[in-house]
Amino acid sequence: MPYYHPYRPNSGQHDDQGHPYGPNERQPTDGMGHNFEDRANRFSHRINETFEKRAEEWSKRADSSLSGFGASLMGVLSDALSSAGNAVSRWARGSQDLTFPEWRQRMDRKLQNGSQLGYLCMAIAGGCLAFGFGVTALVMFILSAMGPEALHLSYNEFMVFPILMGIFTPFTAGMGIMTGIGVKKFRLFGRIRGYLRAAGDWVCKISSIARTTGYKPAQIQRELSRAITDGKLPGAFLDPDGNTLYFKEELFAAAQTKKAQEQTPSSQQQASGVSALDEFLQNGRNFLAYLQYCHGRLEPNADEELTEMHRNCTVILEFIQNHPEQLPRVRRFSEYYLPTTRKLLDTAQGLGQSDGENAQNIRRDINGILHTLNTAYANLYDTLLQDVSLDVSTEIDTLEAMLRQDGLAGGFSSDFGAGHTQTTDT
Repeated sequence: MPYYHPYRPNSGQHDDQGHPYGPNERQPTDGMGHNFEDRANRFSHRINETFEKRAEEWSKRADSSLSGFGASLMGVLSDALSSAGNAVSRWARGSQDLTFPEWRQRMDRKLQNGSQLGYLCMAIAGGCLAFGFGVTALVMFILSAMGPEALHLSYNEFMVFPILMGIFTPFTAGMGIMTGIGVKKFRLFGRIRGYLRAAGDWVCKISSIARTTGYKPAQIQRELSRAITDGKLPGAFLDPDGNTLYFKEELFAAAQTKKAQEQTPSSQQQASGVSALDEFLQNGRNFLAYLQYCHGRLEPNADEELTEMHRNCTVILEFIQNHPEQLPRVRRFSEYYLPTTRKLLDTAQGLGQSDGENAQNIRRDINGILHTLNTAYANLYDTLLQDVSLDVSTEIDTLEAMLRQDGLAGGFSSDFGAGHTQTTDT
């Protein structure tokens, strides 16, 4: 029975053009009456429709997903930028605009993320390197102890192990020191952060921090002072007595100003008086030595005036030394009269042996002012004595009155009245 092959004829029959099938020949089927070409076309069409539908559906889903993802991503980016902007604005604000808890939190993070984290990395790196170098040095030591015979090596080959041991041992020690420093600094900044968290306000007592943290006040003072000196706590100040911690410069300055104002005026005056007294006495002694130097260097009649001036100045200096409270009364004597007198004497000595008319006039004028100055210095001393005499008379009168009230005067007037009257008259 003839069968129909889809590609070549099997019956030997051809059409007019040489094709195996005539124009009315039956096309090959699948045995169920379905044409293979039609079925392939329908199958291909169905696949294309399905693919187009799926592609359209996937495109819609992709657009929807991408739009949602884009919106979500933009929302996240917006929130992140907003948070970053808020953070930057907070950091841009000065400490004046921050509350103490905000400033303390900022400083705590700075210490943690900066100094403490750095020293932690230093300790970890040093520990790892120390361990590696230490193990290597130990292995080299063991191999060196075994000897070349046990290792079946020549002497030159064996010497590598002692050399490597000598190289890795110092590295191990150095990395160990690095680890120790890192651990020590890490703990130090951990304690400083604890001190900072224990502070309750811009001004805090060291004793309060000690009670909260459990550390000794001396240790807290020492560690905080070191941190402030190194710039780890900017804006912080420790009171000179070490009892108060300030986290604002203006508060520290105000406290120091107030403390200076609260000092007793008497103590300030006493301290300033002692210093001024020493300066006055030193200047006076220098002037007396200068007067002795001028003897014999001026005209002969000038030496008498210099001797008299030396005696007047000496008694004034001795009087002020015994009565420091009178120092303000001789301030002009010390600050103007003595320097001016010395300047005039320098001018007179600068004339040398000149005998000109102008030189003689200058010497005469200087000798005349020396006499005037001696009179003034003697009057100054007498004035100082009068004030002391009045004070002594007042004290004697008061003492006499107290003796009478207590019935102890006796013959005071008859025994000391004449002396009293004489002292008053003087």
